[in-house]
Amino acid sequence: MEPAVNKLETMENPIALLEELAVVKSRYKTLCVQLENISKEQRESMRCIRAALENTMKMVQGLQQHTDLERVPLSGEEQTAAQQLTCQTVNEMESPVEEPVCSESTVSGSTDVSLELQFKPLTEETFMTVPRSIRSTVKLADLNTFYRELFNHFIVNKNRAALSISEMSKMKMKVTDSRIRILKELDIVELDVQGNVKLVV
Repeated sequence: MEPAVNKLETMENPIALLEELAVVKSRYKTLCVQLENISKEQRESMRCIRAALENTMKMVQGLQQHTDLERVPLSGEEQTAAQQLTCQTVNEMESPVEEPVCSESTVSGSTDVSLELQFKPLTEETFMTVPRSIRSTVKLADLNTFYRELFNHFIVNKNRAALSISEMSKMKMKVTDSRIRILKELDIVELDVQGNVKLVV
């Protein structure tokens, strides 16, 4: 029972939680360093393999030329193996293993999330709640494109002023009267007395 009690005390104690978080961050940093070293070693190993392969091929060609030995063709299995080794080596060299991104913000415990990731497109179910007379000429994909453009303008870019249809058109937004009416019907946007559009926060 003692471990369970200690765990409960840790959950209720903010200081203990911070200490536990510090331990986790330290372990994470250690793992990042290890992964980075492994990545470097892997790239270096692939360079050595490629160099050894090239040198071996040159030596074989040189021996054949100087000794006038008849070149014995490789069997089907040997050709396949050679091609696979060459292709794998080249691919590894051209596409190295991505190194881990280790930063304080990754494990800082911050609840900040990219605003772009908070965008939630409208579902088919939500779309179907709009009266057919309004949505009949609108495709859900096009509506979500327009919705995302408004989201980026007002939320991501933090603009507050309402937009007119002409302003949205100049900004290359996929604006139409029907799309605005649908978003208004879903309480996603609101219109001022001039008919300008603003995203409901």
